[in-house]
Amino acid sequence: MSKTILVVSPHPDDLEIGMGGTAAKLIDEGTNVISLIATDGSGSTTTMELSGEEMAEVRRQEAREAVSVLGIQTLIPLTIENVKTDKNKQHFKNDFKEAILRFKPQEIYIPHPEIDKHPTHKAISELVVDELRDGNFKPEKVWCYEVWTPFSSYDRIEDITKYIDLKVMAIETHRSQLEYKNYTEGIIGLNRYRAVFDERHGVTKEKYAEVFIQLEI
Repeated sequence: MSKTILVVSPHPDDLEIGMGGTAAKLIDEGTNVISLIATDGSGSTTTMELSGEEMAEVRRQEAREAVSVLGIQTLIPLTIENVKTDKNKQHFKNDFKEAILRFKPQEIYIPHPEIDKHPTHKAISELVVDELRDGNFKPEKVWCYEVWTPFSSYDRIEDITKYIDLKVMAIETHRSQLEYKNYTEGIIGLNRYRAVFDERHGVTKEKYAEVFIQLEI
């Protein structure tokens, strides 16, 4: 029986940026990767002159293209704009709970609820942790992936050299975002840095790597 993991992305492109290489690698190894996108992207920063509804549709299409590139078969795009209200927070928690009870993932991936400095990343991750601690379902492991804020140390490193081109292709499906901020150059530079300065020291063969922190629940 193959392993199932659930990746929670606060925004439609966070999986691709933070762990697109690892997702592709796990899929290649037979893991079932489920992508849950917490917000609809309607409030995204962009150079495009679109309404919130039009922006949300653009971002939904970009997300569909990205998971197709990576080989992810299950995409769960939620329809809330943000988690600034109690109503939206509860909406997210309900949908997240439904997803974990349906798929029963052995592992869950989120941005770090304390280290990541993006307020939406922190809020979504805190809601995930609250639900996992208070609810009936407990995954075997919870991993935090690196998005907005580099980690000072980590518990796991994944060689993504073989999958770096797929990661770049997946990130670049998010054209509405790359027009104003070149995420690709920034994160690939970090992935290169992780490989060169691998904490395991010694001679390493990887050229690009992603890192993770395990969270105790």
